[in-house]
Amino acid sequence: MTGGLMNALMKMLLLAALFALCAGSAQAQVYRWVDKDGKVHYSDNPPPDAKVEQRKLGDNSIEATKQGFETTRAAQLAPVTLYVSTDCKDVCDQARKLLSARKVPFSENVIKTKEDLGALAKLTGIKTPRAPTLVVGSKPIEGFEPGAWNGALDVVGYPKAP
Repeated sequence: MTGGLMNALMKMLLLAALFALCAGSAQAQVYRWVDKDGKVHYSDNPPPDAKVEQRKLGDNSIEATKQGFETTRAAQLAPVTLYVSTDCKDVCDQARKLLSARKVPFSENVIKTKEDLGALAKLTGIKTPRAPTLVVGSKPIEGFEPGAWNGALDVVGYPKAP
């Protein structure tokens, strides 16, 4: 064999070995824990004397990252706020489940007083709003209507429920 061909073969073998090494380390277990002082630790060894909770990324981590990016971007452009009342039970639970199923980050405000109701009316432009009311960005949607809620979330770019 010539010297040039030998060098090329050695480089290819070295590159293949490097890829094999990287592929093996990509599957390594990583542990995260918070110690008694509140310091966060990351390690490939389990935490000392602690219950280990395993979390697994989705089968396609690129899709998970993409969905995380889309959600973050949508939340920056159009934050979501859910307004509920103290007597709103089943319907408000359904509303929360819809948002949770789509993994939409949202804040929740409970309408407790007439002043709270007045502030919501002023914010939404709805004379007497009822719970639940969803505000996506600056768009209010009064009452729980899954089609309208999903449509409003779709328009601003929140990923659909899996």
